[in-house]
Amino acid sequence: MEFTETDCTPHIYWSVTNVQTADTPVYTNLDSLRQPNTSVLKLEKEVLEPGDYIVCLEVKMPSKGPTFWVSDCIVIQIVLPELIAYIAGGEFRTIPYGGVAIMNASVSGDPAQNMSSVNALPLAVTWAFVRYNSGTIFDIFQTNTQALPKGGTYHKIGHGNDYLLSLDTSLFHNGDIALIMFKLTRGPRTSSAFQVIKMVTNAVPIALRYIHCQI
Repeated sequence: MEFTETDCTPHIYWSVTNVQTADTPVYTNLDSLRQPNTSVLKLEKEVLEPGDYIVCLEVKMPSKGPTFWVSDCIVIQIVLPELIAYIAGGEFRTIPYGGVAIMNASVSGDPAQNMSSVNALPLAVTWAFVRYNSGTIFDIFQTNTQALPKGGTYHKIGHGNDYLLSLDTSLFHNGDIALIMFKLTRGPRTSSAFQVIKMVTNAVPIALRYIHCQI
């Protein structure tokens, strides 16, 4: 008996098709994403724009006779990540009264800012704060997180794309409390961060710093 060696290596093909379903479905094959002869399809970050896609795997087994093949497909949806809004310093701060305090939200941003379709929409920043007089109990903000205390004065400030808010505390009173809000908006997406500050004479700023040491 004589055995003849044949090529039994399967041929693997990946394909990605974009589906647009505004009125009538439109299917667009993304030829640049076709990946042959690999068992794992790898798509780099931000390669696909938001939308619906059909990802198909086709496996062919070559032979001298009929070619055997099998295929399978899945539908995936690419969605944009949430915007990141953050004010440095934590949720509660005590700041010196009589000087200028800086609210820093520079670490905020859009994780998908490198996508062309995302950059077509402007990234808008809005600062706002509600001021309370010195008679307001500071602890009420920590115990009641579902509603704002009554008696506050609301101020809204539009700054375009300014991530720093300069607050002249001398315009207020010693002991006043303010609820600071930073809002980031791009199209239908929005994200907000809050910070409660108390203006106190001769307040000593406190910060935690990590120092690595070996024991």
